[in-house]
Amino acid sequence: MIPAEYEVWQSTIEAIGASPGTVLIVGDTDVGKTTFARMLVNHLVERHGRIAYLDGDVGQSEIGPPTCVGLAFASAPVLALSDLAPHGLRFVGSNTPAGLLLEHLAAIRRLADDADGFPLVVDMCGYVTGNGARRLHQHTFDLFAPRHVVALQRRGEIESLIAPMRRRSDCQIHTPAVPEVITIKPPKFRHQRRVMRFASYFANAKLHTYALDDVALIGTWLNSGTPVAAHLHKFLTQALQSFGKMYYAESSGRHLGIMTSQSIPPQSPALALAQEPFKAQAISVTVAPRLRHLVIGLEDAHGKLLGIGLLEALDFRRRTLGIVTPIRAPAAACILRFGQLRVQPDGTELGTLKPGEL
Repeated sequence: MIPAEYEVWQSTIEAIGASPGTVLIVGDTDVGKTTFARMLVNHLVERHGRIAYLDGDVGQSEIGPPTCVGLAFASAPVLALSDLAPHGLRFVGSNTPAGLLLEHLAAIRRLADDADGFPLVVDMCGYVTGNGARRLHQHTFDLFAPRHVVALQRRGEIESLIAPMRRRSDCQIHTPAVPEVITIKPPKFRHQRRVMRFASYFANAKLHTYALDDVALIGTWLNSGTPVAAHLHKFLTQALQSFGKMYYAESSGRHLGIMTSQSIPPQSPALALAQEPFKAQAISVTVAPRLRHLVIGLEDAHGKLLGIGLLEALDFRRRTLGIVTPIRAPAAACILRFGQLRVQPDGTELGTLKPGEL
């Protein structure tokens, strides 16, 4: 039964219930996507039984911690989607898909593959402005080929996202009004909610040490090549001495990666000098202190996300990483995915790394 204040959604929910399949819910922040998703899930459960719900919002997640997308199954009506137990999680690495479109698309597609053919409700994020948002939604549509798209908007603000979808004959587009009871919340409300979710997640976290030789790193150049020889390390230290300390360097093919204490201007002659002995065509400079508190996804040998952690220490002499995480089986983690968001254990967000910093 749809509450009276949400009656404008009733016909859409009933139409989807009459022809279930994959449903894509899109819209800006504060238009009621998650509320609509809950009512739709409850309606589908009552009518068809087991339903899969995919939470594609890395910032205001209902299934799993922020920076992740999650899949859950519902077999009975729920009061809140956050009450559903996660069936699977995938790490994206930030509180927005901006700058991580490939990671986000891969994550939600892999989760959808685990829906086992049950009707699937995909609740997308509120990232709807700009070219990146258009690309994300258009490719999500291509990957999922949904039977239904529910576009929640107040004044046509996402028409540019759904215009190409309207041309598809195999998909029904629904544009129900946003109920008056759905209000716009201040950004600090969403931020504070993330802080609380992070703080709760890391409340019982402990520091665990991983040897670089025992793990694979994804999302960074670190550990993808061979550490430079001692004499070349000395050369780089001297060439870059005006930019602080040079902690570590490794080369892989025509790429040179350097960990320093300070940033180096891309057009610096010192960088050009540093590249010469390696015949490097590309160089990455990462400011090591900027990596502290970076969110990390920890996966096992099957690619299953065990949970997330925070990078607390890098010891280049011992070739180890220190990660604070609450996961129950830290020794099972052998694949570490570097994110872009930096977060303190108390949930305070410190900002994101810029493209190219890793």
